[in-house]
Amino acid sequence: MMEWVKIQTLYDSEKKALNIANIVATTEGRLANQQHGPQYEVETRIEQVGEKWQVFWRKVFVGNKTGCGGGCASCSDNLPKKNKGKVLPFRKPSV
Repeated sequence: MMEWVKIQTLYDSEKKALNIANIVATTEGRLANQQHGPQYEVETRIEQVGEKWQVFWRKVFVGNKTGCGGGCASCSDNLPKKNKGKVLPFRKPSV
């Protein structure tokens, strides 16, 4: 588990801070997770600081995603069919 990261900007309303927290969670989640590999959940929280609101977030490791290795061919029906390329013969220039 990672430490909480504090966003330095203070927001005037709780609604604005929640909106920013959702944006941070979405963005960091997309950046942290890979198609095959470690997967993270992004947690956010907001705290009131005087009259303003501050956003905190952290990544929590939830596991590894192995995905399909492509060996069983069980999903080949869902993939678009590939057109075979045409071979163009090479002709020597006539001199």
